[in-house]
Amino acid sequence: MAPPPPGPRTRLAPAKRRAQIIDAAIGVFAGREPTEVTFEEIAAAAGVSRALVYNYFGDRGGLVGAVCLKCFEELDEAIAPAFDPGLRPAEQAREWVRLCLRFALDNPGPWALISSAATSQHPAVLEARRQRLETLTRKWGGTPEARIITAAIGGMLQTAITEHERIGEPLDFDSLVDLVSILAWKGLSPLIPGGIATIGAGEQTVPPLATRPDASRV
Repeated sequence: MAPPPPGPRTRLAPAKRRAQIIDAAIGVFAGREPTEVTFEEIAAAAGVSRALVYNYFGDRGGLVGAVCLKCFEELDEAIAPAFDPGLRPAEQAREWVRLCLRFALDNPGPWALISSAATSQHPAVLEARRQRLETLTRKWGGTPEARIITAAIGGMLQTAITEHERIGEPLDFDSLVDLVSILAWKGLSPLIPGGIATIGAGEQTVPPLATRPDASRV
């Protein structure tokens, strides 16, 4: 016997339907390259037609851009406490690093989409990245200098997390936060006093972070 035809879809306001499709796409994208995912898969997960997905997002890049913007919003909500004006600038930087690393480790799917957005040149993805950079820049004063620093720290965090996942013996979370926080706030000089060229040449670098008297003040 043939299965009964599907019942009518629940009518939703356009904004809610769009959000539903984005949430479904985040689930389908998890652990996969966005280029490998078809609109048919997204439509099936959202319980809508393929044509409706195209109607809302135009093409794959438009959908990926909307998904990335949603992931950016979730990340920014997670790191919002770092920009508490009651914290000193160094404390804000460390909290930004800590909360961002925590989000990445706890939410590998959204974080992978955020990372993939860094290389996409689709207008919708570029716009999502631009909006996020401007939002974070305003939290640090909105100046051109703040924009450059914000972009640099964001890129450093993405690279640090990628490499941390690749190494055979990853650092424990607190050591990772300490290392990246010092690099973000104080630069390389506290970590490599003699310069990068001295690594492996017999020069002793700084003691482990846990033993350093200034580690708690990063």
